[in-house]
Amino acid sequence: MNKPTANQIKHRLRQQGKTLKQFAAEHGFRYRTVSDVVRGLRIGNYGEGREVRIALGLPVAD
Repeated sequence: MNKPTANQIKHRLRQQGKTLKQFAAEHGFRYRTVSDVVRGLRIGNYGEGREVRIALGLPVAD
């Protein structure tokens, strides 16, 4: 399964009428964490980063 790019993730959210900031607020995440996960600056193997990956539907390492 190909990992979606940051632009693909943002495009999918835009199709739902949401921004990264709105997504973060709706799910109780910090915007910075969501942005870092989407841009690949935070891997998201544990903690809030992992929860963000799950909420975005991205694969997580077990």
